[in-house]
Amino acid sequence: MSNTLTNVKDIKVAQKALMPFTANLMPVTSFSTNFGPQQADKGDTVRVPLVGAPSGSSDFAGDYTANSDSTVTTIPVTLNRHKFKTVHVSARDAAETAMDLLDTLVSSAAQQLAQDVLLDIMTVITAANFGTPGIPALNATNFDYKKVLNLRETCGNAKMPASPRSLVLDAGYYTNLLADEVVAKSFNLNLSAPGVTDALIKRLAGFDLHETVVIPSDHAEKLVGFAVHPSAVAVAMRYLQPVADYQQAGAVTDPNTGMTFGYLRFTDTRANKVFVTIECLYGFTAAKTDALKRLVKP
Repeated sequence: MSNTLTNVKDIKVAQKALMPFTANLMPVTSFSTNFGPQQADKGDTVRVPLVGAPSGSSDFAGDYTANSDSTVTTIPVTLNRHKFKTVHVSARDAAETAMDLLDTLVSSAAQQLAQDVLLDIMTVITAANFGTPGIPALNATNFDYKKVLNLRETCGNAKMPASPRSLVLDAGYYTNLLADEVVAKSFNLNLSAPGVTDALIKRLAGFDLHETVVIPSDHAEKLVGFAVHPSAVAVAMRYLQPVADYQQAGAVTDPNTGMTFGYLRFTDTRANKVFVTIECLYGFTAAKTDALKRLVKP
Protein backbone atom coordinates (compact mmCIF):
# COMPACT_ATOMS: atom_id res chain seq x y z
CA MET A 1 0.00 0.00 0.00
CA SER A 2 1.23 3.50 -0.82
CA ASN A 3 2.35 5.77 2.00
CA THR A 4 1.24 8.91 0.14
CA LEU A 5 -2.15 10.60 0.35
CA THR A 6 -3.70 11.29 -3.05
CA ASN A 7 -7.14 12.73 -2.29
CA VAL A 8 -7.12 16.54 -2.29
CA LYS A 9 -9.50 16.81 0.67
CA ASP A 10 -7.51 14.32 2.75
CA ILE A 11 -4.29 16.20 1.99
CA LYS A 12 -5.93 19.44 3.13
CA VAL A 13 -7.24 17.89 6.35
CA ALA A 14 -3.91 16.21 7.11
CA GLN A 15 -1.80 19.31 6.49
CA LYS A 16 -4.05 21.39 8.71
CA ALA A 17 -3.71 18.82 11.47
CA LEU A 18 0.08 18.85 11.13
CA MET A 19 0.29 22.35 12.62
CA PRO A 20 -1.14 21.56 16.08
CA PHE A 21 0.69 18.22 16.07
CA THR A 22 4.11 19.81 15.62
CA ALA A 23 3.35 22.82 17.84
CA ASN A 24 2.47 20.65 20.82
CA LEU A 25 5.47 18.37 20.27
CA MET A 26 8.06 21.17 19.96
CA PRO A 27 9.63 20.46 23.39
CA VAL A 28 10.78 17.12 21.94
CA THR A 29 13.15 19.03 19.64
CA SER A 30 15.20 19.66 22.79
CA PHE A 31 16.30 16.01 22.59
CA SER A 32 18.31 14.02 20.06
CA THR A 33 15.89 12.84 17.41
CA ASN A 34 15.62 10.68 14.33
CA PHE A 35 12.20 11.40 12.82
CA GLY A 36 10.93 10.66 9.34
CA PRO A 37 8.24 9.13 7.12
CA GLN A 38 10.13 5.90 6.45
CA GLN A 39 7.98 2.82 6.92
CA ALA A 40 8.52 0.74 10.04
CA ASP A 41 6.78 -1.78 12.26
CA LYS A 42 6.31 -1.69 16.01
CA GLY A 43 9.37 -3.26 17.60
CA ASP A 44 11.81 -2.09 14.93
CA THR A 45 15.01 -0.33 16.03
CA VAL A 46 16.17 3.10 14.87
CA ARG A 47 19.63 4.47 15.65
CA VAL A 48 19.58 8.04 16.92
CA PRO A 49 22.80 10.09 16.70
CA LEU A 50 24.01 11.83 19.85
CA VAL A 51 26.32 14.73 19.01
CA GLY A 52 28.54 15.89 21.84
CA ALA A 53 31.23 18.52 22.12
CA PRO A 54 34.00 18.52 19.46
CA SER A 55 37.58 17.76 20.44
CA GLY A 56 39.97 20.62 21.13
CA SER A 57 41.71 22.63 18.42
CA SER A 58 45.18 21.61 17.27
CA ASP A 59 48.34 23.49 16.42
CA PHE A 60 49.12 23.12 12.71
CA ALA A 61 51.87 20.60 12.07
CA GLY A 62 51.48 20.00 8.36
CA ASP A 63 48.32 17.92 8.48
CA TYR A 64 44.80 19.34 8.69
CA THR A 65 43.29 15.95 9.52
CA ALA A 66 44.90 15.71 12.95
CA ASN A 67 42.45 15.57 15.87
CA SER A 68 39.49 15.89 13.50
CA ASP A 69 37.11 13.49 15.24
CA SER A 70 34.07 14.79 17.12
CA THR A 71 32.26 12.85 19.81
CA VAL A 72 29.49 11.33 17.72
CA THR A 73 27.77 8.18 18.89
CA THR A 74 24.46 6.55 18.05
CA ILE A 75 22.04 4.95 20.44
CA PRO A 76 19.48 2.28 19.49
CA VAL A 77 15.86 3.23 20.14
CA THR A 78 13.08 0.67 19.86
CA LEU A 79 9.83 1.81 18.25
CA ASN A 80 7.75 0.31 21.04
CA ARG A 81 5.13 3.05 21.46
CA HIS A 82 2.04 3.38 19.27
CA LYS A 83 -0.70 5.89 20.06
CA PHE A 84 -3.71 6.83 17.95
CA LYS A 85 -6.85 8.97 17.91
CA THR A 86 -9.91 8.23 15.78
CA VAL A 87 -12.69 10.67 14.91
CA HIS A 88 -15.77 10.28 12.75
CA VAL A 89 -18.40 12.38 11.04
CA SER A 90 -21.76 11.31 9.70
CA ALA A 91 -23.50 12.66 6.64
CA ARG A 92 -26.06 14.31 8.92
CA ASP A 93 -23.32 15.95 11.02
CA ALA A 94 -21.69 17.35 7.91
CA ALA A 95 -24.99 18.64 6.53
CA GLU A 96 -26.03 20.37 9.77
CA THR A 97 -22.68 22.05 10.51
CA ALA A 98 -21.55 25.18 8.70
CA MET A 99 -17.85 24.61 9.40
CA ASP A 100 -15.75 21.90 7.84
CA LEU A 101 -16.36 19.50 10.70
CA LEU A 102 -13.82 16.87 9.67
CA ASP A 103 -11.02 19.48 9.54
CA THR A 104 -11.85 20.61 13.06
CA LEU A 105 -12.15 17.13 14.53
CA VAL A 106 -8.90 15.86 13.01
CA SER A 107 -6.94 18.97 14.07
CA SER A 108 -8.23 18.59 17.63
CA ALA A 109 -7.29 14.91 17.59
CA ALA A 110 -3.79 15.78 16.33
CA GLN A 111 -3.30 18.20 19.21
CA GLN A 112 -4.39 15.62 21.77
CA LEU A 113 -2.24 12.92 20.17
CA ALA A 114 0.82 15.17 20.32
CA GLN A 115 0.21 16.02 23.97
CA ASP A 116 -0.20 12.34 24.86
CA VAL A 117 3.01 11.43 23.01
CA LEU A 118 4.93 14.26 24.71
CA LEU A 119 3.69 13.26 28.15
CA ASP A 120 4.73 9.66 27.47
CA ILE A 121 8.22 10.72 26.38
CA MET A 122 8.59 12.82 29.50
CA THR A 123 8.18 9.72 31.67
CA VAL A 124 11.89 9.11 31.03
CA ILE A 125 12.73 12.24 33.05
CA THR A 126 13.10 10.75 36.51
CA ALA A 127 15.40 11.07 39.50
CA ALA A 128 16.63 7.55 38.79
CA ASN A 129 17.77 8.59 35.30
CA PHE A 130 18.97 12.15 35.93
CA GLY A 131 19.65 12.55 39.64
CA THR A 132 18.87 15.43 41.97
CA PRO A 133 17.12 18.59 40.72
CA GLY A 134 19.22 21.36 39.21
CA ILE A 135 18.08 23.88 41.83
CA PRO A 136 16.12 23.49 45.09
CA ALA A 137 12.39 22.89 44.75
CA LEU A 138 10.31 26.04 44.37
CA ASN A 139 6.81 27.21 43.50
CA ALA A 140 5.94 28.94 40.24
CA THR A 141 5.61 32.35 41.95
CA ASN A 142 9.26 32.13 43.03
CA PHE A 143 10.61 31.17 39.62
CA ASP A 144 12.30 34.17 38.00
CA TYR A 145 15.29 35.17 35.90
CA LYS A 146 17.70 34.70 38.80
CA LYS A 147 16.52 31.11 39.19
CA VAL A 148 17.15 30.56 35.48
CA LEU A 149 20.70 31.82 36.05
CA ASN A 150 21.07 29.43 38.99
CA LEU A 151 19.95 26.59 36.74
CA ARG A 152 22.41 27.74 34.09
CA GLU A 153 25.18 27.66 36.68
CA THR A 154 24.28 24.10 37.63
CA CYS A 155 24.42 23.07 33.98
CA GLY A 156 27.83 24.67 33.64
CA ASN A 157 29.15 22.93 36.75
CA ALA A 158 27.99 19.63 35.26
CA LYS A 159 29.99 20.45 32.09
CA MET A 160 26.83 20.33 30.01
CA PRO A 161 27.72 21.76 26.57
CA ALA A 162 26.66 25.41 26.42
CA SER A 163 24.94 25.01 23.09
CA PRO A 164 22.39 23.93 22.28
CA ARG A 165 20.55 24.02 25.58
CA SER A 166 16.81 24.18 26.12
CA LEU A 167 14.57 24.95 29.06
CA VAL A 168 11.15 23.28 29.08
CA LEU A 169 8.73 24.71 31.62
CA ASP A 170 5.26 24.01 32.91
CA ALA A 171 2.85 26.80 31.96
CA GLY A 172 2.74 28.31 35.45
CA TYR A 173 6.52 28.66 35.69
CA TYR A 174 6.76 29.98 32.15
CA THR A 175 4.03 32.54 32.85
CA ASN A 176 5.79 33.82 35.95
CA LEU A 177 8.90 34.43 33.85
CA LEU A 178 6.86 36.68 31.56
CA ALA A 179 6.23 38.98 34.52
CA ASP A 180 9.87 39.03 35.64
CA GLU A 181 11.33 42.54 35.43
CA VAL A 182 14.45 41.48 33.53
CA VAL A 183 12.46 39.43 31.04
CA ALA A 184 9.83 42.14 30.59
CA LYS A 185 12.49 44.77 29.92
CA SER A 186 13.98 42.54 27.23
CA PHE A 187 10.87 43.25 25.16
CA ASN A 188 12.08 46.88 24.96
CA LEU A 189 8.59 48.20 25.68
CA ASN A 190 7.52 47.08 22.22
CA LEU A 191 3.88 46.17 22.72
CA SER A 192 3.89 44.18 19.51
CA ALA A 193 6.86 42.06 20.64
CA PRO A 194 6.18 38.28 20.77
CA GLY A 195 6.55 38.25 24.53
CA VAL A 196 3.69 40.72 24.90
CA THR A 197 1.33 39.64 22.13
CA ASP A 198 1.97 35.89 22.06
CA ALA A 199 3.47 35.26 25.54
CA LEU A 200 6.53 33.96 23.71
CA ILE A 201 10.06 33.95 25.13
CA LYS A 202 12.31 32.47 22.46
CA ARG A 203 15.64 32.51 24.31
CA LEU A 204 16.74 33.34 27.82
CA ALA A 205 20.15 33.03 29.51
CA GLY A 206 21.40 30.81 26.70
CA PHE A 207 18.36 28.50 26.71
CA ASP A 208 15.78 27.93 23.99
CA LEU A 209 12.49 28.09 25.89
CA HIS A 210 9.47 25.82 25.48
CA GLU A 211 6.19 26.00 27.38
CA THR A 212 4.14 22.87 27.98
CA VAL A 213 0.80 22.12 29.57
CA VAL A 214 1.09 18.33 29.68
CA ILE A 215 2.94 17.82 32.98
CA PRO A 216 0.26 16.68 35.46
CA SER A 217 -0.16 18.74 38.62
CA ASP A 218 0.08 15.56 40.69
CA HIS A 219 3.27 14.35 39.00
CA ALA A 220 4.80 11.56 41.12
CA GLU A 221 8.21 13.27 41.27
CA LYS A 222 6.79 16.83 41.28
CA LEU A 223 8.40 17.64 37.94
CA VAL A 224 7.64 21.10 36.54
CA GLY A 225 10.37 21.42 33.90
CA PHE A 226 13.95 20.71 32.98
CA ALA A 227 17.09 22.17 31.46
CA VAL A 228 18.53 19.90 28.81
CA HIS A 229 21.18 19.30 26.18
CA PRO A 230 20.02 17.06 23.29
CA SER A 231 22.34 14.23 24.32
CA ALA A 232 20.20 13.53 27.41
CA VAL A 233 17.37 11.70 25.64
CA ALA A 234 17.05 9.94 22.28
CA VAL A 235 13.70 9.84 20.48
CA ALA A 236 12.76 8.10 17.22
CA MET A 237 9.58 8.38 15.14
CA ARG A 238 8.47 6.57 11.99
CA TYR A 239 5.42 5.84 9.84
CA LEU A 240 3.57 2.65 10.72
CA GLN A 241 2.73 1.00 7.42
CA PRO A 242 -0.88 -0.28 7.58
CA VAL A 243 -1.55 -3.88 6.64
CA ALA A 244 -5.27 -3.44 5.91
CA ASP A 245 -6.78 -1.61 2.95
CA TYR A 246 -7.97 1.95 3.59
CA GLN A 247 -9.55 4.49 1.28
CA GLN A 248 -6.64 6.80 2.05
CA ALA A 249 -3.47 6.05 4.01
CA GLY A 250 -0.20 7.93 4.21
CA ALA A 251 2.55 9.52 6.24
CA VAL A 252 2.18 13.19 7.13
CA THR A 253 5.55 14.77 7.91
CA ASP A 254 6.75 18.19 9.00
CA PRO A 255 9.60 19.14 6.62
CA ASN A 256 11.52 21.05 9.31
CA THR A 257 11.51 18.60 12.22
CA GLY A 258 10.64 15.31 10.54
CA MET A 259 7.77 14.77 13.01
CA THR A 260 5.43 12.25 11.44
CA PHE A 261 1.97 10.84 12.00
CA GLY A 262 0.05 8.29 9.98
CA TYR A 263 -3.30 9.24 8.44
CA LEU A 264 -6.00 6.65 7.71
CA ARG A 265 -9.49 7.25 6.29
CA PHE A 266 -12.17 4.58 6.04
CA THR A 267 -15.96 4.46 5.79
CA ASP A 268 -18.67 2.51 7.58
CA THR A 269 -21.33 2.35 4.86
CA ARG A 270 -23.90 0.78 7.19
CA ALA A 271 -23.71 3.72 9.60
CA ASN A 272 -23.02 6.24 6.84
CA LYS A 273 -19.97 7.55 8.74
CA VAL A 274 -16.49 8.55 7.67
CA PHE A 275 -13.68 7.72 10.10
CA VAL A 276 -10.19 9.24 10.25
CA THR A 277 -7.44 7.81 12.43
CA ILE A 278 -4.15 9.55 13.11
CA GLU A 279 -1.42 7.55 14.77
CA CYS A 280 2.15 7.92 15.95
CA LEU A 281 4.81 5.20 16.10
CA TYR A 282 7.77 6.18 18.26
CA GLY A 283 10.24 5.21 20.96
CA PHE A 284 12.60 6.89 23.40
CA THR A 285 15.35 6.20 25.91
CA ALA A 286 17.54 8.07 28.38
CA ALA A 287 21.09 8.65 27.14
CA LYS A 288 23.60 10.91 28.95
CA THR A 289 22.60 11.32 32.57
CA ASP A 290 24.58 14.55 33.10
CA ALA A 291 22.88 16.35 30.18
CA LEU A 292 19.57 17.09 31.91
CA LYS A 293 18.72 18.95 35.12
CA ARG A 294 15.23 18.56 36.52
CA LEU A 295 13.11 21.37 37.97
CA VAL A 296 10.66 20.35 40.71
CA LYS A 297 8.14 21.94 43.03
CA PRO A 298 7.97 21.46 46.83
